[in-house]
Amino acid sequence: MSRRLNGSTLQVSGFLDEFEKDQVKRDVDIVSLFSSFGVSLEKRGDSYMGLCPFHDDTNPSLSVDQERGLFHCFGCGASGDIFDVVMKLRGLDFKEALAYLKNGTALESPPVPQNPPRPLPAPETEPEEETLPNDIKLNTVCEHYHTQLSKFPEAVEYLESRGLLNWELLNRLNIGYAPGNLREIVGDRQYKMLKDSGVFTDKNQEAFTGCITFPLSDESGKVVGLYGRKISSSGRVKHLYLKGPHRGLFNGKAFTAYPEQIILTESVIDALSLMVMGIPNVVPIYGTNGVTSDHADAIKEVRTKEIVLALDNDEAGRMASAELKEKLLTSGVSVREVFPPEPHKDWNDALHEGFCAEQFSSLWQGAIVTQPSQASQSEGASLQVEEREGSYYFSLGNIDYRISGVKEGFISSLKITLRAKKEEQKFIDKTDLYSARSRTSLAMALSRELQEESGRIEKDLMIILEWLEADRDRKLSGIEETVQKHLTAQEEILGMALLTAPDLFDRIEEDLSSLGYVGESVNKILMYLAASSRRMKDPISVIVISQSAAGKSYLIDTVKKLIPADEVISLTSLSDQALNYLPEEALLHKFLVMGEAVHSDIVDHQLREMLSGHELSRLVTSKDEKTGRMMSKLIRKKVIVSAVMSSTSNDINPENASRCFVINTDETENQTRAIHKLQRQKYTLERYRKKETEVPKIIEQHLAAQRLLQDRIIVNPLAEYLDFPATQMRARRDHERFMDLIASVCFLRQFQKEEKTDGEQTFIEVDLTDYSLAYRIMTAVLPATLSNFPKSAQLLFDYVSQLLKDKAERENLSLNEVAVTQREIREETGLSHDIVKRNMRLLCEYEYVQVKRKNYGGSWRYYLPHGDSLNILDLSAIPSPEAMEQLIRGTGAEPGQE
Repeated sequence: MSRRLNGSTLQVSGFLDEFEKDQVKRDVDIVSLFSSFGVSLEKRGDSYMGLCPFHDDTNPSLSVDQERGLFHCFGCGASGDIFDVVMKLRGLDFKEALAYLKNGTALESPPVPQNPPRPLPAPETEPEEETLPNDIKLNTVCEHYHTQLSKFPEAVEYLESRGLLNWELLNRLNIGYAPGNLREIVGDRQYKMLKDSGVFTDKNQEAFTGCITFPLSDESGKVVGLYGRKISSSGRVKHLYLKGPHRGLFNGKAFTAYPEQIILTESVIDALSLMVMGIPNVVPIYGTNGVTSDHADAIKEVRTKEIVLALDNDEAGRMASAELKEKLLTSGVSVREVFPPEPHKDWNDALHEGFCAEQFSSLWQGAIVTQPSQASQSEGASLQVEEREGSYYFSLGNIDYRISGVKEGFISSLKITLRAKKEEQKFIDKTDLYSARSRTSLAMALSRELQEESGRIEKDLMIILEWLEADRDRKLSGIEETVQKHLTAQEEILGMALLTAPDLFDRIEEDLSSLGYVGESVNKILMYLAASSRRMKDPISVIVISQSAAGKSYLIDTVKKLIPADEVISLTSLSDQALNYLPEEALLHKFLVMGEAVHSDIVDHQLREMLSGHELSRLVTSKDEKTGRMMSKLIRKKVIVSAVMSSTSNDINPENASRCFVINTDETENQTRAIHKLQRQKYTLERYRKKETEVPKIIEQHLAAQRLLQDRIIVNPLAEYLDFPATQMRARRDHERFMDLIASVCFLRQFQKEEKTDGEQTFIEVDLTDYSLAYRIMTAVLPATLSNFPKSAQLLFDYVSQLLKDKAERENLSLNEVAVTQREIREETGLSHDIVKRNMRLLCEYEYVQVKRKNYGGSWRYYLPHGDSLNILDLSAIPSPEAMEQLIRGTGAEPGQE
């Protein structure tokens, strides 16, 4: 259930309660309130002091601030306002305390008795003392334990030794220490109740003595259970709970705060360890068999979409994780499994050895997402949308919504008028769907009017919001469902002439130059191959990295002109769920241009799912019309795209980069001069004529050729002779990219090949021509792809090496005795200050170049400590076309043999 304010002491469920609370605080004097409970206070300076009624106080330790209406006990740590006084002393919840104070009971100040009873001053005849609930007592016990934590060095030292000494977390979670002095500060009645709850044992001993204590709370924040961890290494029992079944959750509020994803750990200590790392969405179970009904209810209540099982890395942990995974999947929750990396057994061990949030994030992002096994149902069955006359009509289960007033291209606000109808019941209101407070308020009002669960209404509002965002993105990007154009006979002849040309790739390169993109032969061919591969079952994708104005976007846009518009999706930005709401066929065999590769984590994850699994999946919740129960349904959308992204930063998401070819544009002076030469032709008659006659014909021919391409089964008989660099882990994916690249060349040359058959399948084969082009491309881009080391830095190193060799020869010195400044590099190479500075810094970071300052205040000077060769990557493992030809003929040794 949504709450405006949810804490361990206050639970305000509506606006009226808040207003009444403020009025009552103004009307009730806290000093008189304490007097009404028999607590005598004396004026001392600006405050009042007295014996604390919350523990067995012998010296006045209760301080009361009359002006601010607050109290604090320096003995037991109890604190709060007038509502806390009533809640603690009368055993009431907030609403009951509010009603108690509103009745005027505390407005009168009765005579103070001479000897007020302690520790709880309620008269023996009042029934409230007899029915004081145990959870209020546990709250008080936990507050006491928390005040003791900092007073006992052995407890602090234990937490520090485990890497858990984070006072912000310890205070927020009310973690404490039980030194064994609780009996001294509780009265007989309290003692009996605490003994019944298990805080004291049948042998009259304090159960948690010597333990770090962790409160376990219910959904309202009340403490209903306790976990204790012994700090002493002696003794057989290390973990303690209250007697009876486990109740409550540690950090249970994470379920409400993070409904998208919750991490479950095997122990409370492991959960706290991850929280210390900075991971907040963690809740522990209680051992390998420690999933309780409270966990299940919380998952069901907030409709948690994904659970990350992060149990111990031992046999018991892995077995428990597998069993729990199956149970969660049957309940409709997506599941990932992660384990502490070797040699760590648990997460606290990993924390102690320096493991951090980024490493954990990398683990769970790389883990396979297992979707629920239940049969999925099409989204159209649970969500129906119609747009007419400026309004949107949503049908979600048994409720119909009409949304009007949506502004085109909305960004930071989405103010709308909402009309809801359920059978004969109707509702109308205005709200801002981008405001969480407004959505919560609207959901509460709607739930009362329509007799529906407010959580369900909030879910409906989020579905409507996501759909409207996706509709906005569709309209801004111009993406619409289109019918594929059928080629005329003339267009087929035109396209076939290109696809059957022996010099096909030379023609492609020349045509892209005619459209305005000069130079960069490899980049142009690779980009064209990627765009063409969209029609294959396993397309290739590309990330282009270069500084601003280097031409990365122009390269993509130039190739995009040669691809049919209905097979291109071009997006500059998008919301988290926009891809999910594209038309059903929108992401099948498309050239997807994403612009700058800077997106949210959600979009990044969707890209990985699209490129690796060829699908988009998400879990949606809807109401079963037959049973009336809320059910989770898995929506899957098939995706086959060639994705192209660009970026000005080398620091791109490594998970996305490993699924793509990474290329750099040419940033050299020669390329700049070639671009200038072309730009000077912009206003010439020749260029005008070319744009009017030649360019349209080029585009027409390529569009026709692209429509002729059909997916084929491709067999690669050369694969058995291949080898590939294996020194880096990501080479496992890049090897597959190489195989896909070879296949994409074969695919584009499909009309230059003879179809073959084995009696069952018809296919085309890779030949040496395909391999030669793929080898040329791969060896050109692989160093940057594998090492994330840009081409511009490699070229600059060559410039600097030659500059230093010339200088060493002139001065008759060895290469490592001469140095050069950035100014000398700029003057000799003609490169810009930004290119030199950025790439020299990278060369220094990789330790290919060493930098020193000759004297204080002087220029930085650059040396070559390891010679004039980079040796970034040994490509000799990949057979050259000549070597491949020998291997095919059987005249050469196979790769890897001497």
